[in-house]
Amino acid sequence: MTLDAQQQAELEKPVTRTVYFAEFQFASSTLYVCTAARTITWNGHDWIGLGTVGGISAIEESEGIESKALTFTLNVAQTSILALAIGAVEEYRGRNAKLYFCPLDESFQLVGTPRLCWRGIMDLMAVSVEGEEGKVTLKCETSAYGLKRQPGLRLNAAQHKKKYPADTGLDYLTDLIANPTVWLSKKFQRSIN
Repeated sequence: MTLDAQQQAELEKPVTRTVYFAEFQFASSTLYVCTAARTITWNGHDWIGLGTVGGISAIEESEGIESKALTFTLNVAQTSILALAIGAVEEYRGRNAKLYFCPLDESFQLVGTPRLCWRGIMDLMAVSVEGEEGKVTLKCETSAYGLKRQPGLRLNAAQHKKKYPADTGLDYLTDLIANPTVWLSKKFQRSIN
């Protein structure tokens, strides 16, 4: 993430105020929320503050292609967020999520244009209650998450022999597929149709 000179100067001050903007592209609509104590209008959208985002886990970087999840804690008291959390997984799973960062000045105004600092996809959404407080957690993964999954392989005799050299169970598979066998008599098959 590259900051402009004005933003960098603001972050170098002894007291720094920052805000994060989270964009969740659900199937039914896009949710725009921020960590500020008020709603902020930016980029043509009203980014809802006032405790909508309760927390964001630390963004971790690694030298390899490891996937590091980012977890957002959202306010369960908002019925629209609760409905998304207990609804169908197709509403959020695999859909885009973005996180922007921007410093604020002494009067809590944006310094420059917020910068995209993280991008990924929504994966898991859960509602939990701890004591008397409830929360919605939304786990998001980076695009590297898909690289961890093994590609689906169609198992054949050669692949099976690599793992189990003495097993001959799949040796006749291609012959069985190429030459189908009729298991029911033709008279019985006609009576079914």
